[in-house]
Amino acid sequence: MAVYRRLNSADISLYRDHLLRLDEDSRYARFSGFLSDASIASHCAGLDGRDTMILGYFSEGQLRGASEIRYEARLFPSSAELAFSVERPFQGSRVGTGLMKRALVLLRNRGVRQAQVVCLLTNHRMQKLALKFRSDARASRGEVFLTVTVPPLDAASLMSEWQEGYLGWLASGLDFAGGWIPESSPARP
Repeated sequence: MAVYRRLNSADISLYRDHLLRLDEDSRYARFSGFLSDASIASHCAGLDGRDTMILGYFSEGQLRGASEIRYEARLFPSSAELAFSVERPFQGSRVGTGLMKRALVLLRNRGVRQAQVVCLLTNHRMQKLALKFRSDARASRGEVFLTVTVPPLDAASLMSEWQEGYLGWLASGLDFAGGWIPESSPARP
């Protein structure tokens, strides 16, 4: 069973464990360089819910993909930065697209107007993903800066976030209890 849902502070260890499971190439692509296990643990320990949201993709109850969403720590942030990580066996199966769609809905509903993705020039998967969402791209010093314009919030985006959140937590609970629920419908950007 596959579920997308926001992580809360109690889930940070799940996020840390997911990042630690990334193979060497995926870890290098996620952080634009090699990060040790200790550095990843430190990164996760320093996450603050006031300026960071993490959206997760769960398969069979395990966190297998995530979008880390960083924004200005103020009531109505205007911009955000997105970073994605998907474990190797789940790459190429539209997990990144699902995470991006849902991340944009979260940002949209908070009044964010631009989302930036920074990746290595060699990270063609990330570039292709961002370009699906009509982003502008510019390269500098071995990195690509992709800027996605986030549409304004509306009733549909608010309902989509509520529905995703509700179904995600319900599905997580049923998965934990050994039940079954189909994958929730994709959110609209």
